[in-house]
Amino acid sequence: MAGGWEIVLMYAKPMILPLDNSGEIYALQDEKGNTIGTGTREVCEVLLYIITKPASPGVSGKNGPVPHRPNVRAAISL
Repeated sequence: MAGGWEIVLMYAKPMILPLDNSGEIYALQDEKGNTIGTGTREVCEVLLYIITKPASPGVSGKNGPVPHRPNVRAAISL
């Protein structure tokens, strides 16, 4: 907006917001208002749980790197 004020919504914590009037599709937004993911309310609640729970010691790298397993395929090939 040239020469005026711009409204920027920021939240104290991630929020789940409806995207449609029927309440079937929701968006999960971070503290800065960036959309993290969309889907049903249940999907957004699972994503919210994943991003807000503290990392376990295995995830945070204290247990060392995870060994490569040849029998595991990537969902997206690199």
